[in-house]
Amino acid sequence: MANGLNPTERTILVGVSSIVALVISIVLHRTGVPPVPLTFLVYATFAVPLVFGAQALRRRGALFLSGGLSAIGVALLVFFGIRSPVSIALFPVAYLGIGFALGWHNERRRARRAMWHPPKSLKDRHDEEIFEPAFNILHFIDREGTVKRRNEASRASIGHATRQTLPLTEYVHPGEINKVKAELIRLFERGEIRGIETRFVAEDRTAFPVEIRGTRLDDRTAVIEARNRSREAELERQLMETEARYRRLIEEAVDTLDSGIIITDRKREVIWANATIGRFFGIDRDRLIGVNAKRALSRYVGAFEDAQTLAKVIEEAVDKGERIDSITCRVRPTLGRDERVLEYRSIPIETERYKGGRIDHYIDITELKRLENSLREESENLERSNEKLEEFSHVVSHDLKEPLRTVETFSGFLLEDYEDKLDKDGVEYLHTLRRTSARMRQLINDLLSLSSIHMDTKSFERINTQRLLEEIREDLEVRLHGVNLQVADGLPPVKGSKVRITELFSNLIVNATKYNDKALPMVRIGWQPQEPSANGMATFFVEDNGIGIESRYQQRIFGIFQKLHPRDDYEGTGAGLAICKRIVEEHGGKIWVNSEVGRGSTFYFTIPRAREVETNA
Repeated sequence: MANGLNPTERTILVGVSSIVALVISIVLHRTGVPPVPLTFLVYATFAVPLVFGAQALRRRGALFLSGGLSAIGVALLVFFGIRSPVSIALFPVAYLGIGFALGWHNERRRARRAMWHPPKSLKDRHDEEIFEPAFNILHFIDREGTVKRRNEASRASIGHATRQTLPLTEYVHPGEINKVKAELIRLFERGEIRGIETRFVAEDRTAFPVEIRGTRLDDRTAVIEARNRSREAELERQLMETEARYRRLIEEAVDTLDSGIIITDRKREVIWANATIGRFFGIDRDRLIGVNAKRALSRYVGAFEDAQTLAKVIEEAVDKGERIDSITCRVRPTLGRDERVLEYRSIPIETERYKGGRIDHYIDITELKRLENSLREESENLERSNEKLEEFSHVVSHDLKEPLRTVETFSGFLLEDYEDKLDKDGVEYLHTLRRTSARMRQLINDLLSLSSIHMDTKSFERINTQRLLEEIREDLEVRLHGVNLQVADGLPPVKGSKVRITELFSNLIVNATKYNDKALPMVRIGWQPQEPSANGMATFFVEDNGIGIESRYQQRIFGIFQKLHPRDDYEGTGAGLAICKRIVEEHGGKIWVNSEVGRGSTFYFTIPRAREVETNA
């Protein structure tokens, strides 16, 4: 029995049996067994590990094992108090004799076996070391596919462990038998086959995929190596399921888009068209899939107003591999489709895997075009209304100014010719009438000026702000007499109407000098370069040390004809800041004020900054 064990298993068995013999001996001694029977039992129990161990050992090994076991036995007898010299001497003599006899017998048996069995050939060692432990299934087969010999991997995967031969129908899937037979014919004709995928069937009737290759050994025999692809097939299945899940997700997402999408591959065949395409053109999108791109285009291009021109542009771009960024095309309405305005774009696919294909987009811009047309019409109507309003303003101002000039003129005549004939109250009445008429004329002029502020951004020009303020200083030289006007250096150039920007700065400077009660009025003009410009706007300020404005009035002052002080205290109509606000807003900016009563005000406003900055431009 021990001959079927490997050395490690035999060593473990000898050790375990020795420990068991030792335990049995101690137990027998504790139970009070008499010395003579106890001696015999010790002899017998330690004979078991000796027999197990010495059966596969030569003489030297057997003597070494028997000597060790006899030493343990003698030590036990002494420990148990058995002092008989015969018993103690007989133990090593008997064990060494038995060990020597077993070792001698093993050597004789191996010598006889060597005499009748020659040494293993290279082929035998090859079979034992390579064929049997091979990882893949190995079969020696004949022309009919019957397995003549197979290795351990075959027995583990296919089963039938006790059968050395297997017919083709026992290990090949029924659906693959004809395919395998055809490959066997090729194998014996050509001498080799590679990369053949098929399915084997195990003993429990479960199928598993394999990849086989074969080599012909002679006219009747070939060797087949089959690699089990079960793990790979499972991974491929999981990958396909994942790809299919994501593909369905993407397809469903693309189908919900408002844009129509058609995808073609490098063969110029349509591989995908979403549901929106069918809705746009009133066709079944499935009729496009798998069709050549030009043929697919011919099935829906007739829906466009200028179909021939569009088809020509598309075909030229496709032939040259160029992209089409934007083409606006109109879809004619029919019973099965609505009138639409589409923006067509076509983009070549540049990735290595799909290079040569294209993605065509049809973006519905119908509502956008309707909105654009509506805004265009409203803008045109607004321009016409502004023109009529401006014309009306001029007519009204002319009609209002004429009687005012008459009142003012005749009031002057009365003062010149009849002042000495009128009493004091009459003269004062005439002076009041003249002042009121002049104020009314100025109000009309300001109203006309405010209504006429309407600018086209296309007419904006680049303005050197530094130079503009120097010109304003010269124009207001008389008004600025006794005023400390400070203009910061390095003011940025702006983009706008030079006339209106001049009016803006002039009104703010005049207001700063007008509403100032200090002995030395001060006006400072600058900008805020430390603030990041929003949408290309520059922030300017006009600061004074005047009377200031209460916080509750800081929004009200930008209204038309809003004056916070009695008319006799400060000249003017109160339209200046309203005009400033209108000018700033027409330039796309905003204006505001920070002020403290008695300490002065600072007016801030934003104006588009010119992009191309040139020194002293």
